[in-house]
Amino acid sequence: MNNIIRALRRFVINLTGKNKTIFFLILILICILAICLGIYSQFFYKYSDTDPLMLGIHIGTKKTSEEYTNLKANFSNIFTNELHINSESVRVDKIETSKSIVYTGYNIQNIDENYYNVNLKLPILNINNDVAKNINSSIEERFYDEANKIMRNSKEHVSYNVSYVGYINKDVVSIAIKETAKYGNNPEKVTITTFNYSIPDKKEVTLDKLIELKNTDKETVQKSINTSIKTAYENANAIANEFGTETIFQRNLKDKMYKIDNAKSYFLTDDGYVYIVYSYGEEVNTNEVDIVIF
Repeated sequence: MNNIIRALRRFVINLTGKNKTIFFLILILICILAICLGIYSQFFYKYSDTDPLMLGIHIGTKKTSEEYTNLKANFSNIFTNELHINSESVRVDKIETSKSIVYTGYNIQNIDENYYNVNLKLPILNINNDVAKNINSSIEERFYDEANKIMRNSKEHVSYNVSYVGYINKDVVSIAIKETAKYGNNPEKVTITTFNYSIPDKKEVTLDKLIELKNTDKETVQKSINTSIKTAYENANAIANEFGTETIFQRNLKDKMYKIDNAKSYFLTDDGYVYIVYSYGEEVNTNEVDIVIF
């Protein structure tokens, strides 16, 4: 280090005339740029806590258990039919060049007082390749077709609501769709369906890949799943013991669905958090949803 300092000192001493002026001008400009970047990062850069070097890679800061609890409590409020992006430099071959990478492509608001109340907003993944188009087809077949079926054939009153949220983080596009349905006198049921797409790889993203991006491992995430589901199980049992079991959804801790390799619904937020979602409305009429965040 001392040798480097002495060499720099000799270099500056040997500078003369115009060269010396240019050197100090460059040095001043570098200092001004560093100060400007520091101010921007500190006060204006949205992801300064998770991406201090502004590299566009946001993996999320570790939170306290209370903070994770608050994220889970706010889960229902994230479905605002909007796309949240952590970078302004995402480039894709769009189908509709004037529209966002994810936009609302289906919007149905239709009420028949006797038979249905349908409120549906569905996303389009605006990327011009077969994988993205297949995702769009899956979304249409699952939700748009169900809404039309309800409006054409319903013989009992149905309340059907679908909304979504989209995120882009580290070239990963994540879409989460919330479906809430109540058929006749049956209890309300909720399902969460997710899609994750890699822009550079042009394919869907696995949970293993998201775990890798988060710099963690499957064993650690599995422990988080086990802890979260056990807590939900114990809370449900406590409520059942106090108020009865008729309306309480009972989880089976031994169910293979809780094995990380069997996780179906997961997504990456723009803030760098991975959500694993267990929505039990797929199998039974319940609005119970368990969430694991890491």
